[in-house]
Amino acid sequence: MQKVLGDFIHALRHDGLPVSPSETLDALNAARLIGLKDPILLKSALGKTLAKSLPHQAQFSMLFDQFFALQKPQAAPHEQNEDADSPLTPAADSVMQPQVDSNAADASALQSPLAQQLMSDDQIALQMAISGAASEAGASQMQIFTQKPMVTMRIMQSLGDSQLNKELMELAKDDHNLELVTQLRNKQDALRQQVRDFVEQQYLLFSKEKGTQLREDALQKIKLSNIDHSQYQLMLRLVKKAAKQLASLHSRRRKVSKRGLLDVRKTIAANAAYDGFLFHTKWKSTRVERPKVMVLCDVSGSVSRTARFLLLFLYSLQDVLPKVRSFVFASELAEVTDDFAKQDLESAITGIMNSRANMPTDYGRALQDFQELAMEDIDNKTTIIMLGDARNNNGDGKSQVWQQVYQRSQRVLWLNPEGRFSWDSGDSIMSEYSPYCSRVEHCSSLRDLTRILGSLLKHSK
Repeated sequence: MQKVLGDFIHALRHDGLPVSPSETLDALNAARLIGLKDPILLKSALGKTLAKSLPHQAQFSMLFDQFFALQKPQAAPHEQNEDADSPLTPAADSVMQPQVDSNAADASALQSPLAQQLMSDDQIALQMAISGAASEAGASQMQIFTQKPMVTMRIMQSLGDSQLNKELMELAKDDHNLELVTQLRNKQDALRQQVRDFVEQQYLLFSKEKGTQLREDALQKIKLSNIDHSQYQLMLRLVKKAAKQLASLHSRRRKVSKRGLLDVRKTIAANAAYDGFLFHTKWKSTRVERPKVMVLCDVSGSVSRTARFLLLFLYSLQDVLPKVRSFVFASELAEVTDDFAKQDLESAITGIMNSRANMPTDYGRALQDFQELAMEDIDNKTTIIMLGDARNNNGDGKSQVWQQVYQRSQRVLWLNPEGRFSWDSGDSIMSEYSPYCSRVEHCSSLRDLTRILGSLLKHSK
């Protein structure tokens, strides 16, 4: 029961239905009380524990019917005739009786387990065998549609299809077994179709979103500079999703208790009225201050695409990074913080990039402008983030200004979209700036951004 419900809840989550661990436990408890014999009652009980809204209830109902649907056995033509109102005449009954006995005698000689199961026509047992074989064959792990034939073949092999084929070849050598062989082959074909249908059902339940997931996983690793226009909207959604996850992870109270550090003075004072009995304990706490962040983004050339996503990421972290000041530059540096205050996030970034990106780079001029605009506002609670490739067109990089920034601030992070092998090649002057950085990181993908900004939030105090 636990395995069946676990697979069902996995299918619900895969289809986008939010199911928490506590709701999973509630569903398991309900299933233990009700059992799996009454599907209507089970559906009602699980729906009350796993579906939170009317849209979720509709989604749950559809998935429940799809997941727990067992294929009903098809009645053979002669069985349908037997169910009819017109009974068989004694003469007809006597004519058919020897044929039934002959089939039964032939079937009793079958050796392979699958042949015996097919002749017994126990559809419930077959369905259970298919479900068990499908789990071993990885039916719920399919990622692409073309894997279905391979999984179907694995299930048939697990059921004993090879042994059945060998037995059919032996039986076919005797003409007296022709009818039995034909009947078994028909049942084998029906079983194979039943397995195909079951595999398709598993694909729809567990794997229909795998293609999208694979694409999203690939986009998180690909260079941001290689993202084209057709993938931009998906990347925007992935950036916001990653920022939301980070914000949720690091949205803690400003006062965080450090368990294990007892505040003796406050504990004694709190229990003074109880004659020394310690009914209430007081723990030492520390105040977590979110850092002031100043981010400088080189928006020249290919770096501009990475800068676009960095700004989007940072401003999506407003709950945990409320004090972000943004500066962009190619040659002249300008503060664009107010642009984000006056416009929505995506419009502000698009406007900034259209007006200031893709110009010749001059880090020396940009750092001088930054010194005039913001140097006095930097203190020991300020984190500076520079995104740039340090390619300065062979000009003066004014590294002494960057040294002052490093000395005044709490930490300095330099994110370089180029690989480390490219640093200091050509007109790159990365080695002039790296001594005045707390950390220098290669950062070219969404995965890199998530890792670096997550580390920033984790160690901020």
